[in-house]
Amino acid sequence: MEQKTPKKRGRKALILTQDQINQIEYLCSLNMGIMDVCRSLGISWSSFDKNRKKKQEINDAIERGKAKGLQRATSKLMEKIEDGEFQAIQFYLKSADRERWAEKAEISHTLNLSEIISSANARIIEHKGEALAHAPEEIDIKQLNKATKS
Repeated sequence: MEQKTPKKRGRKALILTQDQINQIEYLCSLNMGIMDVCRSLGISWSSFDKNRKKKQEINDAIERGKAKGLQRATSKLMEKIEDGEFQAIQFYLKSADRERWAEKAEISHTLNLSEIISSANARIIEHKGEALAHAPEEIDIKQLNKATKS
């Protein structure tokens, strides 16, 4: 008698093809986030993450893509700098040497805590006086009990 192998339950394991891995690299070179990459591939983040943990090739594609995008942007920036564009030069200097070229805004505050505390105390005292003026007269509980008994 033939023995049948039982069918595996659940979804089939997602296996990324080389074309999909190349697409991951390209999308990462465009500085797309992982969730956007997953949406473009039509897979969930959890499936993508499981594959990424199993295959170093996917992590390498992500890193290569990011490096290619950065290299492309840097080379375009350098072309603009060589053409003498002021904004590109300014951006590069502000990014590369922040200590000397970044615009700095200094903000200074002075607080006098004694004045703040004294004004707060004055308001508290003022409100206590108003509250006492509007407070109902105190009722003696013994007198109230005597009145209810008779």
